[in-house]
Amino acid sequence: MTPQFQHARSRTEVFEEDIASVLVVDDNAANLLAVEAILAPLAYRTVSVASADEALKQLLQREFAVILMDVQMPGMDGFEAAAAIKAHPRTADIPIIFITAISRETAHIFKGYVLGAVDYLLKPFEPEILRAKVAVFVDLYQKEQKIRAQAKLLLQHELRAAQRRSDERYNSLTESMPLPMWRLKTDGSVVTSNRAWLEYSGLTAEQTNNLFAGESLHADDVEAFRSAWCERIWREATSFDLEARLRTAGGEYRWHLFRVVPERSERGVLSTWIVTATDNDAQKRAQEMAEAANRLKDDFLATVSHELRTPLNAIVGWARMLRDGMLDGALSARALDAIERNAHAQTELVNDILDVSRIVTGKLRLQIAPIDLATVVQDAVDSVRPAASAKDIEIACRMEWDESTEIAGDPARLQQVVWNLVANAVKFSKKAGRVEVTLGARGGRAEIRVQDAGTGISREFLPFVFDRFRQADSSHSRAHTGLGLGLAIVRHLVELHGGTVRAESDGVDRGSTFIVTLPLGIAPSSALEPDWLESSPSVKSGRVMLAPRLDGLTVLFVEDDADAREVVTQMLGRYGAQVIAVESAAMALDALATSRPDVLVSDIGLPHSDGYALIREIRSRAPEEGGHIPAIAVTGYARVEDGRRALAAGFQMHLAKPVEPTELVALVASLAAKPALDEAAPRD
Repeated sequence: MTPQFQHARSRTEVFEEDIASVLVVDDNAANLLAVEAILAPLAYRTVSVASADEALKQLLQREFAVILMDVQMPGMDGFEAAAAIKAHPRTADIPIIFITAISRETAHIFKGYVLGAVDYLLKPFEPEILRAKVAVFVDLYQKEQKIRAQAKLLLQHELRAAQRRSDERYNSLTESMPLPMWRLKTDGSVVTSNRAWLEYSGLTAEQTNNLFAGESLHADDVEAFRSAWCERIWREATSFDLEARLRTAGGEYRWHLFRVVPERSERGVLSTWIVTATDNDAQKRAQEMAEAANRLKDDFLATVSHELRTPLNAIVGWARMLRDGMLDGALSARALDAIERNAHAQTELVNDILDVSRIVTGKLRLQIAPIDLATVVQDAVDSVRPAASAKDIEIACRMEWDESTEIAGDPARLQQVVWNLVANAVKFSKKAGRVEVTLGARGGRAEIRVQDAGTGISREFLPFVFDRFRQADSSHSRAHTGLGLGLAIVRHLVELHGGTVRAESDGVDRGSTFIVTLPLGIAPSSALEPDWLESSPSVKSGRVMLAPRLDGLTVLFVEDDADAREVVTQMLGRYGAQVIAVESAAMALDALATSRPDVLVSDIGLPHSDGYALIREIRSRAPEEGGHIPAIAVTGYARVEDGRRALAAGFQMHLAKPVEPTELVALVASLAAKPALDEAAPRD
């Protein structure tokens, strides 16, 4: 052990036993000292070790509130150590935060979460962020310790009550408890309840004759509570815990942890149950918020993967065929147009992701100057007109604006705001629809109003329309693409300018209106230096591999994206295959009714009915109806669980976008050469 580690250990041993402990694992002594310095203001016990083996020894000697784990270490690395920790029942619930600089790849980060980590921080990180995260988990640990201490205290009281067997002394004990407390029969009827419960609920003893009846428990929790109660008391005559919401005297419902302990007579016969309720509302809601945030994050990452891979698939496919000289003059021009169009779409996606990253880290800055707001709005509208024209949508721009009105702002960012809102209106408008953009001044503020008569916003989703990572429809079968970041960026940019933005809608299919207000004349105090976008390294393609010919084979290809559909059609056609290209699951089923292709190649993210539903429907059919057709899932959803789900649904192969032409051709040839499937039953 190095002197630095000895110094850290001697320093922590002087702390009192009731101080929460944090375990820091890193083979770099400088990193250990840096983390100790960051955590010093929190006054926790910090135990620093230089290897995973030392960490496991420490975990057997004492309890820790949280573990900060480096990933890359000699011997057992951080991932292996995390797996060992989660496998041991004593340490399985300790939260682990990985702190590393070795990889920023999504798959590497996913691996950390799969192994049970609660967070994954990349170096360098902000000290305040690390302190805040550690403080949250230490607070949860201390609350859990408090609950344990209260349960231990309750057990001591129960033992005294069992020894005395005196109703008078028992009542005295229950009245002294600060927690709501009952003596219940097996059916939930109340024998006695203490003063703490009566004060908490505002009820009389007569009004609380059964804990499962009335309004004591939240209506949504009664059945689950009763079922769990009945199952546990008949299955085992030992103590157990339940969770439910209890009603306060003011009508509010708060989460409580119920500790249920059996009470036996002098002859050892189980007579009643002693129940206490500890308020854990804050902990429960924090847990629910964390779980909801994790679900949103997982959904967002899956969407990012799909939205980035879809245009990349067309780019790679067309570029490979151009390089191999497989296209004539007309197709070469079309290929270049498709590459440019999809590269532009990918650039917009990446820029949105980078903007959100800057927003989260507080690094988004403005270049404030006097601006002509009418020109900013008009330029933004003009940039959206080509997309609107493609859908035959009219954009009406009305300027109720005095050109002499002074306003300050970042013209590029304000144009981004208007572009996002108008592009969003066009995206969710029906063909041959109309979008109205109005610029005016009301109540001493500039007002930009973007109104459409499109799909509208449901009442349930309207309060969350500006939230990051939120989408009204994030399923595989959603009709509209995108990351769900544009409106979150709009809100942040508007607020940086000292303005406000709100959304209005009468409901689904009734259109929507977005209203931006900005202060006149005064530049916001947040004006700082501009932000910069670093260029990312280019991706070099590998060598060209030979692929078999597909002469005589018919391939049914299902893809809703026109560019992706054409590139795969050309790709397979160049190797001799006849391709039936369709854009939806319904069209694919129609094609199977009139032809017998040799192989099915299908995207997963299809509108209305996704690829999983398509393959399940096909597998439910008889062989003569195409039920045995070999199938490949070609999709931008590239997580491990997506591959497993595709195979479970009935596909034989799962191929993530972007697709290498030779790989797809080889898979098609391989599946076409195999005998038909033995069974045509749908899979769960």
